[in-house]
Amino acid sequence: MPQFILSDKPDWSRAAQRLVSGCKILEDLNQRIALMEKVCDSLGDELYPAFLKILCIIGKNGDHDAKQLITETLVEALLTGRLPSGRMSAWGAESARGSNLFGQTRSLGPIEYVFTWYAQPSGRSPLPIQSFHHAASELLDLISSNPKAKKLYCTKLTADIEDPLDGSLSRKSRYAIGNFVEAWEADKSTDEVLSSFLDTLQGDSLSRLVNIQSQFTF
Repeated sequence: MPQFILSDKPDWSRAAQRLVSGCKILEDLNQRIALMEKVCDSLGDELYPAFLKILCIIGKNGDHDAKQLITETLVEALLTGRLPSGRMSAWGAESARGSNLFGQTRSLGPIEYVFTWYAQPSGRSPLPIQSFHHAASELLDLISSNPKAKKLYCTKLTADIEDPLDGSLSRKSRYAIGNFVEAWEADKSTDEVLSSFLDTLQGDSLSRLVNIQSQFTF
């Protein structure tokens, strides 16, 4: 399948509208999932963030009907194990030069992809904190607009962090995402749930630093 090449100034709003319109025309949920899969496959792993950007635009600017159309599709995708995903280097699969070793990658859905990209080496350029916050906020707003989608996604993330052998997440990432899920399930605000994730990451790093310093205190 030929891959897309983004223009210098992509029209994200138009792309989001086309995805919503395409899903609206397709009444069958499986066909809607297939449409999302086709978009992701056409973009390829390197441009998977472009698909996330489209979801973010819908989360930020979409009306109630548009959000429900997309989240109902994501619900079915979660139930059938067909969540549109992007591949990222597995934890510890980075060589000294930053390339993947022996194709050790994992498929990650939208939220965990953004969280992992920010929290640990991914084979991509580091995700700045502001970009992380914007992307995560808009994805959460989209998925939280549908209680069933939110509940299923929390269940998925909990299963992900309880499977350390999967290799996608570092110990620190699993712990931070676990705290995030608890806050999200408790219906805290978007800023609060993201703060629970970020504070856990920073606190863990600070704790390690304190422990290291204490070992060299005479």
